[in-house]
Amino acid sequence: MAPKRKPPTKRRKKTDSTEEVEQSKVTNGADKKQKPRKQEDVEKEDEPQAPDSKMLTKMKSILDSVQKGYTHQAKNIEKMWELKQANEEGEEDFFECFWYLLQHSCLVIAREPPTERIIQFCCKFAIRADLTREEFSNEEVSQTGPFAVQLFHTALKYHNAHNKAVRFRLCQIVNILLTSLGGDAEIDEALFNSIYNCMLERLLDKVPAVRVQAVITLNRLQDPTDPECPVMKGYLNIMKTDGVAEVRRAAVKAIAVSTKSLLPIVERTRDTNPSVRKAAFEVLIEKISIRAMKISYRMKLLDSGLHDRMPAVKDACVSLIKKWVLYYESDIIKLLKALDVEGKVDLCGEVVEEILKHVHIDKAVECLMSRIEDKVIPIKDLTCESVFYWRCIVNHCSTAYPHIYDTIMPTLSEFSQYLKDYVILASSISPEDYDAHYQASYIIQELIKMAKHADMSDEAGRKNLIAVSKFIITDAEITVQSIERLVELYCLAEVNEQTRITTVADIINDVRNPLEGATQFNLETIESCEKNDPVTMIRCLTMVTGLVKCVKCDVAFDPTLSVLLQDVVLTGVISNNEIVRHLSIKALGLSCILSKTLAKKYLVFFQQVVMVDNFADILETSLKVIFDLFLVFGIETFAEDESEEEKKKKDGEESQNSSADGSQNSENTLLAQSQEDIISSRLEEVRVADGAAEEDLENPISAIADKKDTEAFSDLIIAKFKDFLDDEVLRSVAAEGIAKLMYNGRLVDAQLFSRLLLLWYNPTTEGDPLRHCLGMFFSTFGANNEEMLDVVEDAFFPTLETICDAPHTSPLQEINPANVADLMLSLLRGRHHEQIAIKMCNEILVQPLSKYGRCLVKTLPRCGVLTGEQSNLKLIHSLVLQIIDEIDHVSTKKSLSTFAVKIRSFIVQPDTGEEEGDDKENGLNETASNTASQKSVSSTQVHRPGLSTRRTEQVP
Repeated sequence: MAPKRKPPTKRRKKTDSTEEVEQSKVTNGADKKQKPRKQEDVEKEDEPQAPDSKMLTKMKSILDSVQKGYTHQAKNIEKMWELKQANEEGEEDFFECFWYLLQHSCLVIAREPPTERIIQFCCKFAIRADLTREEFSNEEVSQTGPFAVQLFHTALKYHNAHNKAVRFRLCQIVNILLTSLGGDAEIDEALFNSIYNCMLERLLDKVPAVRVQAVITLNRLQDPTDPECPVMKGYLNIMKTDGVAEVRRAAVKAIAVSTKSLLPIVERTRDTNPSVRKAAFEVLIEKISIRAMKISYRMKLLDSGLHDRMPAVKDACVSLIKKWVLYYESDIIKLLKALDVEGKVDLCGEVVEEILKHVHIDKAVECLMSRIEDKVIPIKDLTCESVFYWRCIVNHCSTAYPHIYDTIMPTLSEFSQYLKDYVILASSISPEDYDAHYQASYIIQELIKMAKHADMSDEAGRKNLIAVSKFIITDAEITVQSIERLVELYCLAEVNEQTRITTVADIINDVRNPLEGATQFNLETIESCEKNDPVTMIRCLTMVTGLVKCVKCDVAFDPTLSVLLQDVVLTGVISNNEIVRHLSIKALGLSCILSKTLAKKYLVFFQQVVMVDNFADILETSLKVIFDLFLVFGIETFAEDESEEEKKKKDGEESQNSSADGSQNSENTLLAQSQEDIISSRLEEVRVADGAAEEDLENPISAIADKKDTEAFSDLIIAKFKDFLDDEVLRSVAAEGIAKLMYNGRLVDAQLFSRLLLLWYNPTTEGDPLRHCLGMFFSTFGANNEEMLDVVEDAFFPTLETICDAPHTSPLQEINPANVADLMLSLLRGRHHEQIAIKMCNEILVQPLSKYGRCLVKTLPRCGVLTGEQSNLKLIHSLVLQIIDEIDHVSTKKSLSTFAVKIRSFIVQPDTGEEEGDDKENGLNETASNTASQKSVSSTQVHRPGLSTRRTEQVP
């Protein structure tokens, strides 16, 4: 509670408070620019003049006792009070002595225990100095006496002192004085305004510790009901823009909760510093109810907290979830209604997992058991939240608690019938009732997921599940999302892979071919009766995708899958509908992953799609397929000739298919040729429509692949990858794909590594999820692979040179090259540090005065070359001595001299004779000693405290 203002009373000090307020409003020299101050003022602040008084000696003895500990603090306060009472006529002298002794502590900025005890003691005494002996025992003080008011004014008088320690301690004194007052305390209005204005100025102080104290002091002076409150505006500005984490943390903990401050507090859970994130969660736990937040705020909190890398922050988020569970009296289904279960399925699943870790299973199941009858929730009572929680509990108990699982999960046959009954009920919902239709679709998907946890050893149950799955798939009202899950469920129940393929192919044929009894794939049927409208194609392609995910055979050599590929997938590729085209690309990519033959055949096609298509999802999926094919088969595979064994296998398969069904095989070949011709013509149309460059109409990958030159093919692939990194649409997918290839050893290139590093530090990628991927990549890259370490070494100098030579308009100018250099050095070890140090010395000697050279000079002492080969150590030592002679910067010379001495200490000298380089060593030590005695000159560098994202904390 903020201290109340009260009108001026006769107890006020005779000195005009208005003059003191005006004096406190003097332009703050401690903010952005310090005004010159008179020398006598500085001396007065830094060297207090001792009053000539016996009282001073008594005060000293009391304060000496205070410094030793808090044990006798109450007794010392009483002694000081008695000393004041004994000198009632000389109150001015008493305050003069008191302030003189307190000033000595104000000159110490270090938070040392003796100094902290003195400050705490003096403030507590000041609040109680004017109390009577009867009031002295009260814990809270509701009135500010003349002594406390005088100390307030004196402290505020020097709030803009030149000395940062003085500003810090005076803000601390004001803060402790206010904190020591009770919740119902009243202060003079002039004093209130003086504190208010002075502390608002200190919010802009250049010293973080002072800003922290100002933030804490203004805590009781803010008005959350006033939308224009200057204090809250200052807090919000600090939380968003202050560069020091401790200041942001103090603002988060101090700000009052209101509709205006709630969202900024939630956003601080994504702060770059873990202490700020943790403080934001603690504030939410202590001050804010779940009912006060929007659903979007709740989901944002859970997403940032549960996925945080710092255990302390994640624990704070879990504590918040526990509070929410208690709010709903352990009814987790009610809690799920307060979340977005339908839109954030995975996140809500993580929430339930955390709850089950900290809640006893009997308590967790209690809310579900109250809704279950005969091991199932009645169909009429099914809701999105109840079925979601039911599925989570079944999944959790299926292995850990079988006795509970048997009470909440029916047999497979019973559950199959239950699923069928709900689908029939859902099909009766009017399509116009969008909400009910959407909820029914969600419930069906959850029931399908739950069926996967049933006992599949039940033969009769599996047959019933297969029949129900086929029945639901053919239902025209079933959603696309449910179709893919149903196909996966059917494949789980059907153990014979060939039966799975044949059954799904028959269903697809029935969906596309309206003629009853048409079960054969032939050109005549396709041309006359097949339905190729977008709705039908989306359903069929979804089934193909689900089927391909569940098979292990080579698609190219399976007759049924080959026909599906030609008849459904390649037909969808040439569709004008973006969704159909996207699903076709996805299905074709999955098929290529299962077949090296198809991968080599259609790699060029995926590259063409990336070049000419204009739909973002299609571009990203095509590029992902390219990276997956390279990851599975290797880049070199696509530049090699087809092996003799593969040719024989392919020829034998074709001859076998030909002898079995010559006419059908002929038709399929004609169909394949027809489809490929249509695809080529379609791509040609898209190129012309998009105005593609003439050189893009050619296929460079195909041209190189024809030459079967592995090295040239790899160079071309790397060049294309660089182009993808320059594309804003494909940049994230390309960077993630390149990182996967390099991490798994499929791709080795220093230039691409350098591009990824620059992309990670680039300010334009701030807030991009790509940084999380790259952060994990750099933290583990080259851990046990010498070849990868060579890549880092080769990328070291080009990366730093690119940053240093970037134009002034480039965002790379904001990158601190020292941070990048430290990261790369942390990835290297052993001989790589020696080679880097030698190259670095040579680069410095070539251009010592350039920005690039200065960066290398600062980085050189960080190289770990102390255990290297003797010849390398001697060479580095000699080069460092040359660099010291070339540069003039004093502090840099000192750093390099220390580095050279350290290297010299590890050089082994001969057993006989004088030590090599003894004179140089003595001179070097003398140089280092002289340098240390000189005043340090600060160097100019581009400084960035660190990446404004949590990903950098994962890098060692």
